[in-house]
Order: sequence, then structure tokens, then C-alpha cells
Amino acid sequence: MSSLWIINKAGGLIYQSEHFIHPNAASMPNNGRLSSNEYLVLAGTLHGIHAITAKLNPVPNRKCTGIESLDSDHFTIRVMVTSTGTKFVLVTSPAHPNPSGVLHRCYEAYADHVMKNPFYTPEMPVRIETFDKAIEMLVKA
Repeated sequence: MSSLWIINKAGGLIYQSEHFIHPNAASMPNNGRLSSNEYLVLAGTLHGIHAITAKLNPVPNRKCTGIESLDSDHFTIRVMVTSTGTKFVLVTSPAHPNPSGVLHRCYEAYADHVMKNPFYTPEMPVRIETFDKAIEMLVKA
């Protein structure tokens, strides 16, 4: 089970797809789900951390692009930044077999369903049903 967040270049959360169920969800407030405001705060915080880590460069003469992954005992976060500055963030369990591959396929779905949609305005929240369905198939797998 996974969650996908898409963060625009200004740090705003423009898409969030939650497919992660906490094992103790029934005994937790809100059934273990975060509120909309908590997701917005997390997206802004991750955007700031990414900007700071892009400036850290422990290896001379090598460009640092910022945080790409964060691993813990309970979750893994993968970050992919497009050439336009849009960030794709995938939160998975540590046992997920290929989070980077899923993240890349989510980006391909974004390009196909969102960026090719003539009614979508870039940098704005994504509300496209075909994209929702494509992401659900990718992150639930």
C-alpha cells in the first residue's frame, strides 16, 4: 500500500492519493488518516527540506539535487523532481519491491492524463478522474 503526493514548484500540494492503511487504524483518531491540513503542512515541510538538501554538497564539483529518499523502519519516502520543479513523492512500506519504478510510472500517468488535458491549468490542484484511476491502479499494486 502506498500514498502519492504531487507538490508544485511553489511547495503547494496539488495532488494526494492515500492508499495506506495503518494496522491500528480502528483505535486511532480519524482511523489513522491525516487531515487535509496535515497533508498541506507535510508537503510544505518536505518542499523546504528538499530545497535545503539541494544546497548541501559534501562532494566537491558534483551537483546535489536534493533529497531523493528517506528510509525508516516503518516507511520509505521516495522523491522525484521533474525538470519543471514539480515533485512526486511516494510513501510506501519498507518492503515495497520497486518504489522508484512506481514513482516513474506515476509521472508517466501525470504526463498522459494531466499535462495533455487541455482543461488543466499547470500548478493548480489536479482533479482528473482518469488520472485518479490510473494512480489507484499503480499505488495499490
